[in-house]
Amino acid sequence: MTANTTAHDRIRTGKEYLAGLADGRRVHLAGRLVDDLAHDPATEGMAGFLADLLDAHRPGEGLAADDGQPLAYSLADSPAAVHARGRAFARIARLSGGLLGRSPDFVATVLTAWAGAAGHFGAFQDNVRAYWKLARDANLVLTHAISDPPGDRHLGPDARGETQTLRSVRTTAEGVVVRGAKMLATLSPFADELVVYPFRPLTEAEADQALCFAIPVATPGLTLYSRPSYAATPADDGPLASRFDELDAVCRFDDVLIPWNRVFIHGDVETANNLRPGTGMTAYAWHQSAVRAWIKAETVFDLADRCAKASGRDRQQVVRQQLGELAGIAETLRGLVVAAEAGAHQDEFGHHTCQSVPLAASGMLHARLYPRAVELLQQIVSSGLVMHPVAADEDPGSAAHAFMRTYFAGAGVDGLAHGRLLRAAADLTMNRFGTRQVLYERLFLGPPDAFQAKFYDLFTQHRDSRESVLDDLDR
Repeated sequence: MTANTTAHDRIRTGKEYLAGLADGRRVHLAGRLVDDLAHDPATEGMAGFLADLLDAHRPGEGLAADDGQPLAYSLADSPAAVHARGRAFARIARLSGGLLGRSPDFVATVLTAWAGAAGHFGAFQDNVRAYWKLARDANLVLTHAISDPPGDRHLGPDARGETQTLRSVRTTAEGVVVRGAKMLATLSPFADELVVYPFRPLTEAEADQALCFAIPVATPGLTLYSRPSYAATPADDGPLASRFDELDAVCRFDDVLIPWNRVFIHGDVETANNLRPGTGMTAYAWHQSAVRAWIKAETVFDLADRCAKASGRDRQQVVRQQLGELAGIAETLRGLVVAAEAGAHQDEFGHHTCQSVPLAASGMLHARLYPRAVELLQQIVSSGLVMHPVAADEDPGSAAHAFMRTYFAGAGVDGLAHGRLLRAAADLTMNRFGTRQVLYERLFLGPPDAFQAKFYDLFTQHRDSRESVLDDLDR
């Protein structure tokens, strides 16, 4: 490295990322093996966005430090550093409207928490620190796969006494050989690497499932079976789905070798079951997801507001009330992030993190508030969701062009510009992309009722004892 070379110069470009997608990975999409994710019509929009995101990690853009290292990987040494990391999350979320549930900064925060509490991993702690540095320096696109197949979660072993979930089958001098499946690996077709760790508590009889590791998506023996893409054809008819469908996949491991230097937990049930409290990772991950929830709510508000103004519905009192409720949702989620960051403190591992209670409240409320926001968007845009200009109407040679341009003309916009707003609204309310977004947020933290009960425990545990007027009732 020359004297004029910066750390950022070593981080690959978006163009290099796209070229790297042709690395031999096996991604089955709707029954076919995708040859080139960077140029396939079903995936090129999402791949292109990730490439642009990598290129946006330049010093001065709010995503990387002066040395070029992504702020999502930063171990904060002060409340100000926690706030800076949060603003990086917000910048990334705004680039996608908060529509990416697994933008790369999410797993980056998980790795960062692990590195800051690497002692939890015992004999494998050096592996954790080394991998965190590798991922940070290369700004890897990471995702995780943590859920077990439905049969193993709910029914137990099959008639042959076998399980499908991922497990260790043997060890060699080179590493651990694993077999089985994990889901729901959101973003995995586009990721550089896959991080795997347990999601549910394990028993001692399940020690072979106590695994935590990271491997390239192109590792031999690893196959991804993705759901169909929601990208529209032409892309302009689904402007959000065609750019931000991150895909979800089942990951099949067919006797995959995990090199020892990529192993973080192997066979240690106690370490696996205490991964979250033992590393403080939830405060890191919830910070990113709470910021994303706030930005996503703002996106829905902005879209509803623009559609209402274009159609003139913003003059109707009922629509103004609905817009006010949407604004309240966005402000509630923003306020919880502000409260969490204001309560930033040094944790038991010597690093600064957010106050966890407001973050947990954000996750709990967002599971209910996002579906409500989409419902309000449907009511505000109304019939425009059912009938609006399609991309073909933007062609001056089309039969409907002149009529649609006039018929849908609104306040300050012509009919075609109004149509583009309506198509974006339809993406969030009328098709599979939008339906998946609602379901994703409902279940982001697991079953909502179970998380509400957990939040009660967390709230009462951290609530300061104080005098209450109710105490007078006992006197």
